[in-house]
Amino acid sequence: MKRLTFIVIAAALLWAGFWAWSASAQKTAIANWFDARRAEGWAADYSDLQIFGFPNRLDTTLTAPRLGDPESGLFWEAPFLQFFRFTYNPAHLITVWPNTQSFATPDEAITLTTADMRASLEMADVSRWQPQRVILVTEGLNVASDANWDLTADVMQLSLQQSETGDAIYQLALDARGVKGALPGWINITGQDGNQPPIERLTADIDLTLSAPLDRSAVENARPQPVALRLNLADARWSGLTLAAAGDLDITPSGTPVGQITVKVRNWRDMLAKERKSGRLSPRVLDQIDFTLTLISGLSGNPSTLDLPFDFTNGKIWLGPLMLGDAPRISLP
Repeated sequence: MKRLTFIVIAAALLWAGFWAWSASAQKTAIANWFDARRAEGWAADYSDLQIFGFPNRLDTTLTAPRLGDPESGLFWEAPFLQFFRFTYNPAHLITVWPNTQSFATPDEAITLTTADMRASLEMADVSRWQPQRVILVTEGLNVASDANWDLTADVMQLSLQQSETGDAIYQLALDARGVKGALPGWINITGQDGNQPPIERLTADIDLTLSAPLDRSAVENARPQPVALRLNLADARWSGLTLAAAGDLDITPSGTPVGQITVKVRNWRDMLAKERKSGRLSPRVLDQIDFTLTLISGLSGNPSTLDLPFDFTNGKIWLGPLMLGDAPRISLP
């Protein structure tokens, strides 16, 4: 019995020593990383760093962290940032953000507020911080910019999975509900009360190829840039309208997309009826839109469905012979 008690006590002391060493090593690694960023000219600091969670977890809390990259002009700060992981599984990390965060770019300042925001990160390589799978979940999302746009969502889940076909290929999935705000004008539907109704559900399934794998160098140095994007399916449903899209785009080094995205719109006549009730557009303009869309839908053989192939060529977006405007630049800042 005494022998067993001695073994238990010895094992407990060894584990306590291992936990203390792990906590100290993690604290030193974080401090050294911030020191390295400051040496490169970053704004990088925090007011306090605490690690708790004995005996099985390393629960890290950074108080008042700030990061600013002078090269890109990106800046982020928050009241705190928390990381949780088990000592016996350092490759799995849980991150929790505060209810309010601030971002800034050379062009605008953005405030992000959430009722809850957390992520689960499974790393393929801990030393390089290379993610194998990431799941980000938010509730009560509100993004507000001083450039006069905002975006809200009741619930949003974004997942990223490193593909088995290549280290720099990622499978992205988005599922969002109750989305309102920064929508393109041509789908800015107005409800009967004069307000824009939320998107009931927005989903997307994307294969994204980057110029290099995501790892710690993406934060410390240059961000990998998109090379190709396959939109397997995107689907949005709101106010009686259903919109689906699929297609493939190649992305040039300057961020210009080249390829085609086909958009299928169902119940478009209901959308026009809502616009007539809103009074935003004149009856003459709506009659011209109705006539044009009726011709297009007739080509697909289904008068209630529109099949719209959007071509991305020479930096422009084309719908058949009609040039709609400049193509968006697809790049990571």
